Order: sequence, then C-alpha cells, then structure tokens
Amino acid sequence: MNKKNYVEYVDVLRVFSMFAVVFLHTAAGSLRGNIGSGTWHITNALTTVFSTSVPIFFMISGAMLMRSSKTESLKITYTERLPKLIVPFIIWSTIAVLYFTPRPIQITNVIKSILYMPNQAATVHLWFMYAIIPLYILSPLLKKMVDALSKELIKYMLILWFIVSSLLPTIAVLVPNELKPIFTLYPNFDMNFLGGYIGYFLIGYYLMTYEKKVSKRLLLSIIVIDTFLIILGTWYATVKIGEYSEDFKAYVRVFEVMLSGSIFLLVKEYFRNYSMNPFMFKWIQILSAFSFGVYLMHNLVVVYIGNRLNIWPAQSIWMLLVAFIIITVITMIAIIIFASIKITCYPLTGMSFKEASRTCNIQFLWGNWTQSKDIKNDNVSM
Repeated sequence: MNKKNYVEYVDVLRVFSMFAVVFLHTAAGSLRGNIGSGTWHITNALTTVFSTSVPIFFMISGAMLMRSSKTESLKITYTERLPKLIVPFIIWSTIAVLYFTPRPIQITNVIKSILYMPNQAATVHLWFMYAIIPLYILSPLLKKMVDALSKELIKYMLILWFIVSSLLPTIAVLVPNELKPIFTLYPNFDMNFLGGYIGYFLIGYYLMTYEKKVSKRLLLSIIVIDTFLIILGTWYATVKIGEYSEDFKAYVRVFEVMLSGSIFLLVKEYFRNYSMNPFMFKWIQILSAFSFGVYLMHNLVVVYIGNRLNIWPAQSIWMLLVAFIIITVITMIAIIIFASIKITCYPLTGMSFKEASRTCNIQFLWGNWTQSKDIKNDNVSM
C-alpha cells in the first residue's frame, strides 16, 4: 500500500467524521423527544452509524502521529502541534462563553467561566479537546513505546485496554444491578493507564500498519450486525427508562469499538485496490482541511439555527436533514472566510495562512475550481 493511498483513506475517514459529528449534534434534540415516532427511529439508525465519528477522529490522530518520526520531538510537539490545538480551542471556548452567557452580560460571569475552562467545557462538543490534548502531550512517549514494542505486545496492550475499558464496563451496564459488582474492578486494581481514549489512539496506529488483507464482506457483515444491535439496544433501553439512553452508543462500549474499528478497516481495505480520480481526490483533501475548524465551530451554529428553525425535536426527518445541510454549509463558509483572512486564520482554524493558501482558503478554492473547469473542458473537447 503506497503513501498516496494512506492519505486517501485517512482523508475520506476524516471527511466522513466531520459530516457525521455535525449531524450528531443537529439530531441530538430529536433523539430526546417524540420517542418511538418514525422520525425518532430513523434518527436513531443514522446516529448509530455516525456515532463512530469521534472514535474515528481519535484513531486518525493516533495513526498519523504514531506513524510520523517527528512525533518523538518535544520541540515539534510543544511549538507546532499543541499550539495548533490549544490556541483555536481557547478562542472558540471564549466565543462560546460569550455566546451562552445570559444577557445582559456581566463581565464577572464571563471571567469566571473563562477561568473555569480547565475544569468545565464552555460548550458540550468541546469535551473532545479535553481528551485529545493529553494524548498529544503523551504522543512522544507513546511513539517511543510503539516503536520499541513488537506487534504482539502492542496487540496484548490493546486486548488489555479492550477488556478493562470496554468489555467489562459494557457488561456491567447490561446486567442486573446485583450482578454489576462481578464485572466492576476494585478501585485499587489500578489499570487507569489503559483507560479512556488512549486505546482508540493506538488502535488507529495498529489498524493502519496491519498489512494482512481483511475480507470486506466480513467487515461489512460485522458493521451491519453491530449497527442492528445498537439500534435495537438503544430503542429497548430508551423505552425501558422512559428517556433517551446512550448506553449502547457510548464511545468506549464494545459495540462502538467494534463498529468504529470495522469502518476504519473497511475504508482502508477499499482503498487498497482503488484510487480516486484526481478531481475527487483534490476535493476530499480540501474538505479534510476544514475538519478541525468545522468541529470547533459547528455546535454554535447548531444551537443558533436549531433555536430559529425549532428543530428540537424535528417534526420530520426531512426538516432534520435540511437543518443539517444549512448548518454544515454555514459552518464551512465561515471557516473558509476565517482561513482567508490572515489575522483570523490560525486562531480560528489552527492552520497557518500559508497552509490554508495551499489547501482551503478562498484564493486556493477559486484557483482549484477554475483549474477543474479547464480540465473538464479539455476532456470534452478531446
């Protein structure tokens, strides 16, 4: 598998995850109202697949960082990679604080919310930043570790993570209360170093470097069966407690680990013997460049548009899809504009203006569009 194909399937996964996470937050209100309606069931099914977006983001980050020789450098980590995460995170958190602070704004409340940022996310979707930043901080150590470990030991570590952080907690949630202690580890049985999202980080690297072919039919079967189980499980748990339950969609539950990993592998296997045409590949790269900025901004647009279109809960799946399209378009246009202005580019997108000029700002997009039209015209005239 050549380097070009690596970029292709990673960018495809990143673009999928970008759109999927926007849909998840657009649909959040619809899952918490009109339970059992046709709209609710369709939304439940769609969000089952799209809930893999966050695990896939973790896997992509782990795969790309563990693959790069630059990851060992503390200088690059602290002068290049972490600032690209932290600066936009702080800026968008501050914007969220200003947006959500009750009117009239009292400066003391704003200052208090900003000072509380290390302990409390300014808006719900920014929890991801509190999980990914520590992994970037640890990435030089993790890089040294995975380079030193054999494939078997990496597999052993992932199996331990799966058992401790995914399998046992999943069983504990599903069994009756009197059986929960059987599957809950004693607090002093300390395996916290294998907890959280570090497993996804390393799974991404493991799957990217796994060179044996995996049957696409097998992967598709796992995806279909797992998706069906999550849909039914979510419906059952929701009806049982009388409100929307995310037990089956929790990011570190067995069901999500299996589904996310299978989708990652399926896309990788598909691009083992397939390469996109240059036109499509170019636009996938462009959309991929938007992903971080779109993630940071989209929920503010979701709240603003959702309140004005009264989509919580949406009265129909069509209204939900229209809202999703509107929110996505507005967010992407805003990120393009921010990336096209030097003073806003880095603080709001995490990209340098030079990088944006090569990938996704207005000047680049216009040049790419005119070039694409010229290529099409040349093909027609041949």
